[in-house]
Amino acid sequence: MKKKSSGKWRMVLFFVLLCGVVIQFIRPRLDNPAVSGDLQAPPEVKRILKRACYDCHSNETKLAWFDRLEPAYWLVAQDVREGRKVLNFSLWDSLTKDQQKGKLFEAFNKITFKEMPLKQYRLLHAGATITGDEQAVIRDYLSTLVVPVKYPDTTRSKAAGEQYEKWIRTGMAAREVAPAPNGIAFIPDYKDWVAISATERFDNGTLRAILANDQALKAIREGHVNPWPDGAAFAKIAWDQSADSAGIIRPGVFKQVEFMIKDSRKYADADGWGWARWVKGAQLAPYGKDALFVTECMNCHKPMQDRDFVFTSPLDLSAKSDRAGDGREGEGGDAHAKVRDIYNREASLRDSSVFNPLAWKVITSFVDKNHHTMSILYGNDIAVLAARLNPGPGYPAGSVLSLVTWSRKEDRNWYGGSIPAAIQSIEKVTCEPEMLSGSRFSNGGLAKGVFASYESYAGSPLKKTDGQDSVVILKRIADLVSRRASVLP
Repeated sequence: MKKKSSGKWRMVLFFVLLCGVVIQFIRPRLDNPAVSGDLQAPPEVKRILKRACYDCHSNETKLAWFDRLEPAYWLVAQDVREGRKVLNFSLWDSLTKDQQKGKLFEAFNKITFKEMPLKQYRLLHAGATITGDEQAVIRDYLSTLVVPVKYPDTTRSKAAGEQYEKWIRTGMAAREVAPAPNGIAFIPDYKDWVAISATERFDNGTLRAILANDQALKAIREGHVNPWPDGAAFAKIAWDQSADSAGIIRPGVFKQVEFMIKDSRKYADADGWGWARWVKGAQLAPYGKDALFVTECMNCHKPMQDRDFVFTSPLDLSAKSDRAGDGREGEGGDAHAKVRDIYNREASLRDSSVFNPLAWKVITSFVDKNHHTMSILYGNDIAVLAARLNPGPGYPAGSVLSLVTWSRKEDRNWYGGSIPAAIQSIEKVTCEPEMLSGSRFSNGGLAKGVFASYESYAGSPLKKTDGQDSVVILKRIADLVSRRASVLP
């Protein structure tokens, strides 16, 4: 019996070894095509990238001896092919300058979150690990690629003005917009969703607003944000930055809007999200040649997989956002921390005694470079409709506007962006048919016979500011009612 058993195992071993030898000759093709235009970067940056990235992201792949053995070679070849599709430093000149910069910032953010190089690659290739000091070298290099916005840029201002005038004339009319290549239809009501954050993207020169639909807002208020529930949707809007001589950066030309729509079953093969984007400004042209464009979205959002693939840290839109341990974050300490960490709690309104404009609709936003702040101008439904229908007689009675100003901080989820930090002030303008309180004001920003009252809150905690000079108040009212709405086609 023992002889028969040992003979059987020898046959099995022989068969396994034979298969191992045979599969060494079944090798997918992996060539190193000619380098048509390599990345040009400082030597210290190039050395890091060549060591850690070029094996998968260039035509200069160098395989270790163990990478050449099957079946490992099959996996390596697949990784290299996929890596080259996403980013190929050997074809660098085939990208525009903006595309090159975008690829570098995306790559750096993946390195920061240890998404790249791949974990399995780092385990077998010790030299591929990028240290903290090396990340700082790359980060310093990226900072040199950021071109400051010109003050003022008359070309951008003119283009923004022309787009705005056309939008005012036609923007509220119904229109046909082609669906995304994956079949997702354009959502025209996105402009009436609520802002859950704003971003100044200095890496690509845009201002952004992130709006959420009712299902997403409900999830935010109830603490069901990781994962997000089916039906939650976000609109991420981007405008070119347009700066004036005072250092105020406003939304310029509308560039694009993209949607994330949660449906864990319908979009199971796309991380549970439906991805769609419309570009080329007010033309609203669907992005992508075919449905495979979603892989680009998924690759970019992969570092956020522990946050259900969402970069945005939403404002907590509850009346009071500094609550902890009230059960809405879920049961258990880990669940509590996992959800609480999603919010941008620092930028949320914490005092329930102050009126809360954060759930109102957005009229426009801007960044003050000199004072290191960012602001959103909100309005009630009457004010928002009036702003988007300009030029008319001005804000009618019943309009309420509120300007919320935050300090800024670096977005911890994306190097290349700044997001709101602590609230610095809240201002409110109320338009009435007759003088009710505050300072009387009537000009081209208000409808005929309409007057405005003003109140403001500042400090930490926020307190109502009293005894302000009437000239200052009139100036603040004039500033708020004169700001034109951001283009939202």
